[in-house]
Amino acid sequence: MKPVGIEDISAYLGLAYVEVDDLFRARGMDTSRMANLMMRRKTVALPCEDVVSCAVNAARPLLDRLDDRELETVELLVVGTESGIDLSKSTATWVHELLGLPRTCRLFEVKQACYAGVAALQLAAAQIATASREDARALVIGCDVPRLMRGTTAEPSQGAGAVAVLVGRQPTLAKAELGAAGYCSFDVTDVRRPTSTDHIWDPDLSLMSYVECLRAAYGDYVRRRPDTDFLESFDHLVFHTPFPGAVRGAHRSLLRSLGRIPPQQITEDFSRRLEDSIRYPAQVGNIYAGTTLLALLSLFDHAKADPAATRRVGIFSYGSGCSSEFCSYLLNPAGQTGSSGVADALAARVRLDVAAYDEIADACDPLCAGVADFEGDLSLAQKLAPAVSPGHPLTMLEHIDGHERHYVQLTGGQS
Repeated sequence: MKPVGIEDISAYLGLAYVEVDDLFRARGMDTSRMANLMMRRKTVALPCEDVVSCAVNAARPLLDRLDDRELETVELLVVGTESGIDLSKSTATWVHELLGLPRTCRLFEVKQACYAGVAALQLAAAQIATASREDARALVIGCDVPRLMRGTTAEPSQGAGAVAVLVGRQPTLAKAELGAAGYCSFDVTDVRRPTSTDHIWDPDLSLMSYVECLRAAYGDYVRRRPDTDFLESFDHLVFHTPFPGAVRGAHRSLLRSLGRIPPQQITEDFSRRLEDSIRYPAQVGNIYAGTTLLALLSLFDHAKADPAATRRVGIFSYGSGCSSEFCSYLLNPAGQTGSSGVADALAARVRLDVAAYDEIADACDPLCAGVADFEGDLSLAQKLAPAVSPGHPLTMLEHIDGHERHYVQLTGGQS
């Protein structure tokens, strides 16, 4: 079987951000928790951004790198999200239309909380591996624009954005190790969103489920690949990152469960194999279905390339409710360039004070699933888009009229 995996990756991570320590102080939170959170900044969605616009903006630069013939090879589009906007119509249908993908493209939406992005990636890799067309490709997008839980301990880590991955048989970035995966799933009510406005969260239960799934999914991986050694088999690690401190705690817990490993060795292992993957999440926050993919992109951009060796990355994704997977990919030593443009885009975002953040959050509040009418505010996006996304038009939600969504492209600061 020919190799299959990640050919290209891109992201859209917003136009504005708020400093997490500013938010802690404004909300009267215990600032001593900052060290455990390990968050620096979080993206703030504007009142013209929804899950569709973020998905389109993440994928457009990636598709712009394809010629017309290559665009026709995209025969699958999967959007992983928990911010779906219709109970029947897939988010992928809007994305498909706005990106101008061929009508011969199969499309659907995946929902399993934060696991949805990796679930979509693995489904896409499996389909492309058996596709009849030799040059077949799939576009996978993990994206979310969470409804903000203001005044709670979740708020400082809630980000917004999307990560797009092109899957094909020329895996210039990373090759999927097909069949190399372990799973853990069970029913737990750590997070529920029974309506478009209710977000019920048990943080302690969620973190305990996360750690339990990491141990069990990795154990299932080892049962399928019994020659695996956690300390030796993986050159890099990427975990779902609700906040970077959760990754550090889960990594420590897993290593302790594997044997008597000295604390200093655990700390050094985290720095060596995981720290590169949390750099972008620490500046963006939790984008739910897109977060593990964002951590993977962070690894691509920051890990030191070794042209003489193929390196294995162990990937763990967890979705509340819950379902999880531990899988592995092989990094292509020739494909790592660190030039995704994400670092520049993050640096170009505008900083908001907490008063401006709250004003924007108030304006975004009515923009939830099921809203019939909404008027998007494009003013700030028009000012910021040229700096954050030079050379690529950005799609924004202009308005909703009788449940019909209308989008507009911003180019050079104008709609």
